Amino acid sequence: MDYLIQYAKNRVDLTDNEIEDIRSLFTKKSYKKGELILNMGDSSSKLYYVSSGSMRTYSIDTTGHEQTWALHVNNGKYFEDPFAGNFSNYFFKKEESDIFIEAYSDAIVYEAEYSELDKMYEKSFNFMKLGLRMYQEQIAIVAERTKMFKNLNTKEKYLLLQKVSPMYEEILTNYQLATILSVAPQSLSRIKK
Repeated sequence: MDYLIQYAKNRVDLTDNEIEDIRSLFTKKSYKKGELILNMGDSSSKLYYVSSGSMRTYSIDTTGHEQTWALHVNNGKYFEDPFAGNFSNYFFKKEESDIFIEAYSDAIVYEAEYSELDKMYEKSFNFMKLGLRMYQEQIAIVAERTKMFKNLNTKEKYLLLQKVSPMYEEILTNYQLATILSVAPQSLSRIKK
């Protein structure tokens, strides 16, 4: 919980009472490597924060192939994209999840219901600012990924990914890294050479 509180305090000046409100909102859960946190078809009603370990967000296309969308890591060496959830399905579509989130390693995760977060945002201006900053960061991450993948060829994507997020190559299997770059694993092997 300390990482989550520090994350919040780095973005907004919070009172002691507001910090306690955050503590009471999130529930601590432990997941084993490979355990599904969110399954496709489940209600996508929770926001997840990785306190330690790693999670992977992915989908499976109509041909049965996985597409890794993001890694969420807090492991001492890397701290990147700590929040996961099916934001668009909850906020815009109100549908079941169309993604999977799995524990990519043993992980400690703090979970909160989106509906409870909404109530928290209405409670104080500081919470509203915190929510805005969290979602701005998520939008920026998605926008940067989209620009990167629209404007670069595969080799350029790979080199940029190595530069800005070396953890992807370090943590993911070659197959999963290839799905991020939208290439066959064999093509990725050729690019690496």
